[in-house]
Amino acid sequence: MSKPIRSVRTGVVPLPSATRIRHDIEQMLAFGPRLPGHPNHARFVDWLEGRFASAGLEILADEPQTCRRWDLHACGLDLEGRPGAIRRHTPYARSRPTGPAGVRGPLAYGGRINAGDPIAPGEIVRGAIAVFDASLPAVTLESMSRGTRAPYVHLPGESREAYMTRPYRRPWLTPAFSMEELAAAGIVGLVIVLDLSSDIVAGNFSPHHSAYHPPLPALFVGREEGDLLRARARAGARAKLTLDAAWRDATVRAVTAFLPGASEELIILDTHTDGLNFVQENGGVALVQLARHFASLPQGSCLRRGLVFAGWPGHLAGDLPEARGWIDAHPDLMARAAAALTIEHLGASEWEEIPGRGYSPTGRSEFMNMAVTRGRFMDLVIEGIRSHDLRWHGVQPGPGVTVGAAFHQAGIPHMGCIAGPSYLLGTAADGHVGKLDAALAERQIAMLAGLVRAVDAVPADALRGDASLGLQVGPALRIPGVH
Repeated sequence: MSKPIRSVRTGVVPLPSATRIRHDIEQMLAFGPRLPGHPNHARFVDWLEGRFASAGLEILADEPQTCRRWDLHACGLDLEGRPGAIRRHTPYARSRPTGPAGVRGPLAYGGRINAGDPIAPGEIVRGAIAVFDASLPAVTLESMSRGTRAPYVHLPGESREAYMTRPYRRPWLTPAFSMEELAAAGIVGLVIVLDLSSDIVAGNFSPHHSAYHPPLPALFVGREEGDLLRARARAGARAKLTLDAAWRDATVRAVTAFLPGASEELIILDTHTDGLNFVQENGGVALVQLARHFASLPQGSCLRRGLVFAGWPGHLAGDLPEARGWIDAHPDLMARAAAALTIEHLGASEWEEIPGRGYSPTGRSEFMNMAVTRGRFMDLVIEGIRSHDLRWHGVQPGPGVTVGAAFHQAGIPHMGCIAGPSYLLGTAADGHVGKLDAALAERQIAMLAGLVRAVDAVPADALRGDASLGLQVGPALRIPGVH
């Protein structure tokens, strides 16, 4: 473990302004997409560690882990006689690489497929590039609940029923597709047409829909490109599909920073460090800002409990233990933990397909789900949402679908906040920073800081009123068709 760089507090660091949040997020984006094991990710983890140390925190030792990373070099679909016609597309994550030469064949339309069912080749000939239509799961925010109505949704002046039952269509819901039968039949490539605008699909990198290695090179396209592909397939056109990617061995590490309190008990604040854009994942930026603030408090205003700030890797990898790996590596800290907060996806504005306007902002923030241990902890979260007027934020009984659900399952009272905007997994040159609502992130971080203070004042036994703590129960949200 390393000693803090700054040991003398020179004044209280205020909670971050919207301007400061935007500045720090832009610094994060300067590293580029931060996929686990990539040099961009390693540099960002170093950046986080340096910020924690300069705030006066002690950096604890974390053993590095090994993983396999999938580096994408080039991706495309070229139609014979129509160069550049298919510009908006995205790779099926971790699917079989083609090398720089790509694969060529006639386009063949195979109809509609369902998530989870094997894709049958039907009459598609050997050597073809197959095109299929597919749909996202038909869900609403209400229907994803496991039969438990959310105890609270902050919608002042708005109908809860209308809001919670509207169609919820997000690319992170992209399901897995089974390609083995196509590969066995000699199909050389696959294009899946999603029922979304091509502007939403383009650049969307969704590693969550499958942890396995699909046996074909495959791409996703949206509705508009799909119309063209069906027409060209009927005309017997040929195409070239390129998915130039390589697997590499890599090393990743977590960063853990410690701020002592007046007692031996701890509150853990965690997030994952890998991400693609401003929202996935800006939890580390929030942790640094909270660490700077709490580390600067004068002696009489310090928290009773110590704070642990944990940034761990692997959410976008598929072969790393994520939060559970950090938990297992730190039994000493877990034994002292009174509560844990997992922070993800702050400052997300809502963008959807709007009739007559296309893919546009709705004027709302993206729904933020806060899964929390029942009892006093849940009461404090609801109070925080109300007092900071965080509209379109809801509370769900834990463990939830956040990456921090492992803390609840390990028996630690837990809150995890997560939003799932349409661009959550989108890659873009600017990291989608134009969709950042920094003023919203400012209020969210202020609410989280207040929640830390409120939880700190509650005895540990009073936070443990949920019978599901420590049980390997399913998530509080159920996503049909998503594995």
